[in-house]
Amino acid sequence: MKLSEAVRGVSGTLAADGEFSCIAFATEQEQSQFLTFLEKEKFLPALDNSKISCVLTTSALAEKIPPHIKGVFLCDRPKAALFEIHNRLARHPDYVGASAATVVGEGCSISPLAAIDRENVVIGDRVTIEPFVVKGRVIIGNDVTIRSGAVIGCKGFSFSKDTQGQNVSVEDTARIIIEDHVEIFEQVAISTGIFPWEETRIGENTKVDAQCFIAHGSHIGRNCLLANGSRCCGNSRVGDHVWVGVGAIVSNRVRVGDGARVSLGSVVTKEVPAGQTVSGNFAIDHQKFLSNLKKSLEE
Repeated sequence: MKLSEAVRGVSGTLAADGEFSCIAFATEQEQSQFLTFLEKEKFLPALDNSKISCVLTTSALAEKIPPHIKGVFLCDRPKAALFEIHNRLARHPDYVGASAATVVGEGCSISPLAAIDRENVVIGDRVTIEPFVVKGRVIIGNDVTIRSGAVIGCKGFSFSKDTQGQNVSVEDTARIIIEDHVEIFEQVAISTGIFPWEETRIGENTKVDAQCFIAHGSHIGRNCLLANGSRCCGNSRVGDHVWVGVGAIVSNRVRVGDGARVSLGSVVTKEVPAGQTVSGNFAIDHQKFLSNLKKSLEE
């Protein structure tokens, strides 16, 4: 899509035209040729990302845009403009994908009290769905169990300020993918991503205990166990065979390696290497945590 077409109706000035294939934040590494925004100079280094092709920014920052970014649109509130464009595009199939009738596989047991959208949901074979909600663009694999009160496709907590500084809800357009043999317990909430490519994924044979929350764009690997009340914040990445303890929090955009263990109540704010156990707030290596605890008790 040409930048000049996307910004029609948006208050500002087109400094240079360019093309983009999707919208993302400047730190995105998996998408390419995308449109982003820059509102504050301190975030200028993020624009060194070679995958950015177009940017919305202010007149004061225009001359500092790296040369690899071909499309530049100048406006007073770049972030607000980005989500204005996104919200408009969210109504178009070319951006989010065409809608299709919901499909239910064979041998399923679905409660009549389950609320399932009539479009864009694909449910595999032998799926059990107790009273709850499935909405948005969702793909559910085979032999999945979703227990009472869970919400698959809840609205993401995503807002932008408009040009008057008021909070504006950002449309969610991504898919949720739940792979085979996943079990989701009571009152779990799984959130939808903002951008069409920003899928939320729960890997094969993972079990998610009651009252857990998995935020927009997060990927949970295979054979994971997420204990009661744990939280995986936006765009977090949890590897395979990971244990996340009761009430633990994995912060946004943090990676937890394969086979790692996050102890109960931990707050993980930095990458956890494969196989490591972490504890505490903020979480550190478990043995170091115990050593520090012992020293504090001796004092």
